[in-house]
Amino acid sequence: MNKFILSALSFAIVLAVSGCKPETPAEVQEDVSEARAEANQDVRDAQIDANQTAREANADVADEMATGDGADVNAARTDAVEDTAQARYDVAMAKADGDLAVAKQSCDGASDTDRDACNAKADAEFETAKAAATTALNVAEADAERMKR
Repeated sequence: MNKFILSALSFAIVLAVSGCKPETPAEVQEDVSEARAEANQDVRDAQIDANQTAREANADVADEMATGDGADVNAARTDAVEDTAQARYDVAMAKADGDLAVAKQSCDGASDTDRDACNAKADAEFETAKAAATTALNVAEADAERMKR
């Protein structure tokens, strides 16, 4: 039994140590390429959705201008501001998520010490992008609130 435990422990240590090795440059490049392709697709999808949201919002405003009174037009404009702001936020977050994924894959090729710093930098850049997107969304929502008055 002790021999089994010793063998299992040795195997676990070998796996742990081998898992800490940086990936080869070819592996990193392949992973980065895959992450970049997926990120680009996610951003494209978010942009398509944002464009559709903007078209629908503009159509709603135009419909209200043609048939509604001033309050209905203002409500449609307010909704348009809110909807397009959310769509822009979604695009910004898709880009931030993609940038983070690419950066993290790039970090896999670094040594343990450098990898930690690289991942920390990637996380910090993500948080900065997320904060900027959130701030832009909050500003647009505040503008929409002012329009309601």
